[in-house]
Amino acid sequence: MAKKNRARTDGIIDCACVIHGSGYDWIYVEKLYNMLSRNLQHGIRFHVYTEHDRSVPPHMIKHCLIDWPGISGPKRSWWYKMQLFNTEHHVGNLLYFDLDCVIVNDLQWLVDLPTQHFWTIRDFRYLQRQGHSGMNSSVMWWNVEKFSHVWTDFEKLDIAQTVKKYHGDQDYIGSVIEYNQRRNFEQAQLQSWRWQVSEGGYNFTSRKPKQPGTVAQIDPAASILVFHGRPKPHECTADPVIDRFWR
Repeated sequence: MAKKNRARTDGIIDCACVIHGSGYDWIYVEKLYNMLSRNLQHGIRFHVYTEHDRSVPPHMIKHCLIDWPGISGPKRSWWYKMQLFNTEHHVGNLLYFDLDCVIVNDLQWLVDLPTQHFWTIRDFRYLQRQGHSGMNSSVMWWNVEKFSHVWTDFEKLDIAQTVKKYHGDQDYIGSVIEYNQRRNFEQAQLQSWRWQVSEGGYNFTSRKPKQPGTVAQIDPAASILVFHGRPKPHECTADPVIDRFWR
C-alpha cells in the first residue's frame, strides 16, 4: 500500500483510476494519465489502485487493493472503487475517472467545484426517463476524509451479500451519501458516447441511431465523453473524435 498522502495545498490535482483484472489493457491507464495531464493546467499526481502484483511506473502512485475472492470480471470489478474512500490510501480531494472515459476539453471548471459536496454524474438514464435521478460513478470529485464513512461502513459489511443487494458501486454510494450532500456535474459537460455523441445520438423509441453512419458530434460545452456499456474507446478509433482525443 502506498504511504498515505497528507492533504496538499500546492494546486496539483490528485487524480485516480482503478484497474483490476483483465477487463482493460494497461494502455487505458496511460491514455487517461495523458488526457488528465493535458487538461489540468496546474499538473496532476496520478494514483493507480490495483492488485499487489501489477507493476506501476514510477511517475504514478501505486495503491494495493484489498482483494475480495469472487469479486472480479467486468460486472464486478467496479466494486473495487469503494476502496477509493479509504483514508489509509489518501486524504484530501480526489478526482476519479473510469478508464473508459475520454477527455475532450479543459477540466479546470470541475476542480473548482467545492468539495464539501460529493460530485458525480447524473445517471444517463435520464435521457430515457426524465425523472430518473440515479448517479453514475464514472467521474467523481470529493474530499476523501469528509466522505470516509463510505469506506468505514462498507468494510463492516458482508461483501458477497452487498454485491447481491446492489447492482453496482454507484447504487451503494448513492444510498449512503445523503442526498443533500450530493451534487451532479452540469449535464452539458459530460456526454454519453453511445446515447448522445455517436451517430447523432440514440433514438430510444426506434432503438436505432439518429444519424446512422455519421461521425461523432460533440457538444461544444462538453469536456468528458463517458463510455458506459459497449463500445469502448479502443473499438472506436476509426472515428476522428476518438482518434484526436484518446491518446
